[in-house]
Amino acid sequence: MTSPTRPSALRRWIAAATVLASATGAAVATAGPAAASDTPGTYTNYSFPGGAKGLSDVTFRTTVTKDPGRAANVFWSHQFGFTKGNGAYTGMQANGPGEKRMFLFSVWDATEAKPGSAGSYCVDFGGEGEGKSCRITYDWQQGHTYRTRVAHEGNRWFGVTVTDETTGGSFKLGSIRAASDRISPDGMVDWTEYFEWSDSRASCSDQPYSQARFGLPEADNGKVKAKISGTSASRSCPNASRIDVNSTGSVQSNAMGNSVRGPVTEPGGKAVTGTSGTVGRPAVLARPTGNDNQQWVLGKDKALHLMKSGMCLDVAEGGTRNGTPVLVYDCTGGANQQWVRSGSGLRNPVSGRCLTAPSTADGTALQIRDCTGARTQQWTVPSTP
Repeated sequence: MTSPTRPSALRRWIAAATVLASATGAAVATAGPAAASDTPGTYTNYSFPGGAKGLSDVTFRTTVTKDPGRAANVFWSHQFGFTKGNGAYTGMQANGPGEKRMFLFSVWDATEAKPGSAGSYCVDFGGEGEGKSCRITYDWQQGHTYRTRVAHEGNRWFGVTVTDETTGGSFKLGSIRAASDRISPDGMVDWTEYFEWSDSRASCSDQPYSQARFGLPEADNGKVKAKISGTSASRSCPNASRIDVNSTGSVQSNAMGNSVRGPVTEPGGKAVTGTSGTVGRPAVLARPTGNDNQQWVLGKDKALHLMKSGMCLDVAEGGTRNGTPVLVYDCTGGANQQWVRSGSGLRNPVSGRCLTAPSTADGTALQIRDCTGARTQQWTVPSTP
């Protein structure tokens, strides 16, 4: 099962992040060191009233208001610490093609854990930091608000229960033993992580748009409420991230200007398919599989980016003639890799011609031809908010 987060790297990022927006405004592409590659990311920091010391429980709320797609690799997380020992995080993830979505609860340096509701399980995590993590696969839905409560259960055990406030359903993720019996009111952060940052081929233009609303954390059975102390965003993707603050919390938007991620399909459902890792191969039609090689983002740069490949849909050698092949090639930013919506078509502005499938048979190589609006030039592409 996917364990994408890099705990100590995230702790270093948060420690280094510079707060550049007030609690009543919005931050756009502010500060934070770049990761292994360029991906967006946003952070909302909290503080509790000065009298708050150790907290017995804390409740978070998350609503994904724009789903980045089934092929996205995005984590919406609540990070917090304890009054003694290292910290923890809990949240919800989209884990990409072929992987189920999940909720998880992790504590650094923990050695004891036990599962909660049926289907939950607990594992060790390692890499950059180590500890215990309890998880459950759960097909969370766009627009549903998920209330996550972390509570002390005695003898330094903390349990996490998640409730879908839209349907009323609830489950327990599990319990993990920490070094303290109280949650710290300091250093609490809600963040959105695009965990393809660890892939050197990732870029600002190939990440799918997402948006999530985070509520203000509440503690000690709702008696104490946090306020936003500041917000920040990764500087690696300028103008791609935004945090809007309001009286109930914040809204984090990322990969702005890009589409969500998904297939590009013709009217019969066949999908535009590339060969990941092989530059210069023809783009072809194939039956939909949901695999990486059929997952695209229409970037703000007007290029169609193939997932986890660093490659784009390309008109061969910048050709402009009818019948010029369409390939999957390294993204260059060239005009021969730009595609503009023209009705239901995709027009290359250099040639003025449209993406065309001469037939709907599996393996049909794509090309450009005069734009006629014919069925062979009609495409459904991932939506751009």
